[in-house]
Amino acid sequence: MKRRQFIQTASASALGAIASHRLFQTSSVAQAQTGNVSVQWYGHTCFLIQHNGVKILVNPYKSAGCTADYRGDFPTADIVLITSQLFDEGYIENLKGDPTVLWQAGQFEAEGIVFNGISLDHANAERYRGWRFPTNVAWSWTIGGIGFLHLGGAGEQVDIDDFILTGGAADVVMLPVGGTDAHVNSTPSFPPKGYLPTQAVKTLDLLQPKVIIPTHYLGTGADDTCRLNPVDDFLGLLGDDVTTKKLGTNRTQLSASSLSKDKTEVIVFNDSSL
Repeated sequence: MKRRQFIQTASASALGAIASHRLFQTSSVAQAQTGNVSVQWYGHTCFLIQHNGVKILVNPYKSAGCTADYRGDFPTADIVLITSQLFDEGYIENLKGDPTVLWQAGQFEAEGIVFNGISLDHANAERYRGWRFPTNVAWSWTIGGIGFLHLGGAGEQVDIDDFILTGGAADVVMLPVGGTDAHVNSTPSFPPKGYLPTQAVKTLDLLQPKVIIPTHYLGTGADDTCRLNPVDDFLGLLGDDVTTKKLGTNRTQLSASSLSKDKTEVIVFNDSSL
């Protein structure tokens, strides 16, 4: 059975950018408390998760390409998770305060929360067509009694080893759904990154979360260079056992007791305010 090796290195530029922020790399284990958890979407794959005063910011970005028209103004956070050193998944130059920044695969503890990072490629090998990327790191953690899994820009299919290493079943999965194959003969060219809508649906067969939050799709903040698919391409592939809730805002509140035990729910945020 395949065993993944946790990545231990990053590019020199990424290390230089990260050096100004406090890194936390220990393996002690802690349990999160129950209660309401606030989830706020900042567009693309970026979220702010808050519970009992702890703020977790995932994937701050630079406003360009698929995030061109988003303001990219992020609040102060206690912990910042980045899934890669790409501008749309891990731009930390303008972070506020002095957060703990987690950026490589492994197990870490910060603010009494255990974070598990597992490396997954941005695309299956046959989709790369000459493109090269830093490794994508998927993050899992539990806060407020709710298990979260953020897959970043993953495009490599999750297998049983990945499932175990990310902590098993998650209640809430932040799932890239709008990926495309490489555009190599267009101007500009565009890389393969993130699950195609069909791949995203297949990934759910293993993960089986209670809540799906689609990410990494064509939003209103994208410019003409962004070739991602719209979220409706993914939603149209879902079966009757899934309910979809399109919100008029970019935030919601979740609690462990309110998560559905019968049907998986898809929450689609609105990015008009971003």
